[in-house]
Amino acid sequence: MKIDNLIHQKILKEISQMKSVSTPENIAFGQRYIGTDKPYHGFTTKQITDLVKKVFKENQLNSNDLIQLLNSLYQHGASYTEIVLGPMILSLCPQTLKNFDPQNLDLWLNYTHGWAEDDVLCQSIFTAENVLAKWPEWEKILKNFNRDSNVNKRRASLVLLTKSVRQSDDSRLSKLAFKNIENLKWETDILITKAVSWLLRSLTTFHKDEVLKYLEDNKESLPKIAYREALSKALTGRKYNNLKKLTSQNHLAKHH
Repeated sequence: MKIDNLIHQKILKEISQMKSVSTPENIAFGQRYIGTDKPYHGFTTKQITDLVKKVFKENQLNSNDLIQLLNSLYQHGASYTEIVLGPMILSLCPQTLKNFDPQNLDLWLNYTHGWAEDDVLCQSIFTAENVLAKWPEWEKILKNFNRDSNVNKRRASLVLLTKSVRQSDDSRLSKLAFKNIENLKWETDILITKAVSWLLRSLTTFHKDEVLKYLEDNKESLPKIAYREALSKALTGRKYNNLKKLTSQNHLAKHH
């Protein structure tokens, strides 16, 4: 497939010159672990980060250039490396993030596969300030993702809120977070069950009592892993603890 974007072409040349230090066995394991359906080079985090910095330094990217680059990386990227580079470059551009149109995500998430590709785009880039500044657009896209037939977009409807609800106690964020969890709590796909747990745990930062009540009211309908991990986080601040002990602690907390 011919790639027209010149910066994408440069990135492919750089990738072709990089050497993976991973063994074939580790590459195969890594590909299974992150759930990608694309060729996986097994590059280290430092190798990828260095490439991101080099691309950013050597190219004067305005917002339009950056969006066009990500469009190319997602639509035409053949490897896991190309898919994760885009969001990492975007994270270095605060002005683009400030004016970001979340509708771009609707295109890009058509090309992600597995938790790692979803999360590098959805988890750490967009702050509560970014989301709340353009709340009508974000609210609309998050509601649409929550009902989408694409499991990667349904996961995004949860993961995109995890950072924001840890940074802000704004009720618009928490209300939508609980609603999106409620709509997806019946699903059994691990991409969803783990994201439900993640968002509930993130909500404990400012809404611990609401989380505890939600857990109590929905104990039988929530994924077991989400109930267990969120209860532990709410009561102890840690993700993993003895469930029987935690249940007893929660019972005592409600009666004192």
